[in-house]
Amino acid sequence: MNFDWQTAFAQILPFVPAAYAGDIATIGTFLIALAAVVARYWPRPADGSKWLPLYNLVNGLAQNRNKAANADDAKS
Repeated sequence: MNFDWQTAFAQILPFVPAAYAGDIATIGTFLIALAAVVARYWPRPADGSKWLPLYNLVNGLAQNRNKAANADDAKS
C-alpha cells in the first residue's frame, strides 16, 4: 500500500483551526527535539530491563533508531 502523507494532510487540515494547527506543530516540534536530546545522553538499558520499552519509544520519537551513538553501550 502506498500512503501519500501530503494528500492526508490536505484532506485533514481544512477541519483544524489555524491556531490549533500552529500549537500542534509547535508542541510536536518541541517533543521531538526533547526526545532527541534525551536519547543522546541516555545509555541503552540492558535487554529485559523495564526501561527498555520507554528507551525504544524515546529513540523512535527522536528518529534515532539504529543510528544512536550509544546503542552498543548496553549495561550488562
